[in-house]
Amino acid sequence: MTALLRRSRPYIFWGQTTSLCETCLALVPAKIEIRGSEVWFEKRCRRHGTHATLVSTDAAYWLRCKEYIKPGDRPLALQSRTEYGCPYDCGLCPDHEQHSCLALIE
Repeated sequence: MTALLRRSRPYIFWGQTTSLCETCLALVPAKIEIRGSEVWFEKRCRRHGTHATLVSTDAAYWLRCKEYIKPGDRPLALQSRTEYGCPYDCGLCPDHEQHSCLALIE
């Protein structure tokens, strides 16, 4: 009799987030996966299926950056109104969590 062997996934599950479908721009759930030395978002859209997006080519650096999370500093001046919510009202709206220091574009 042979025992069934478990197979490991080819990534480390780091967490979950919300992202955008690259086809229809709908809000979709995304798994944060560390694949070797890279960080990926594995997105799942009900209409367009799954899609993987490379977030970082240096997982060690990406993880070190997470050590610097702190409470957000509110913007000095708001630039827009909240109508549809994040990320559709992108800019310094009343729902903005902190001032802009580095914009990340997928």
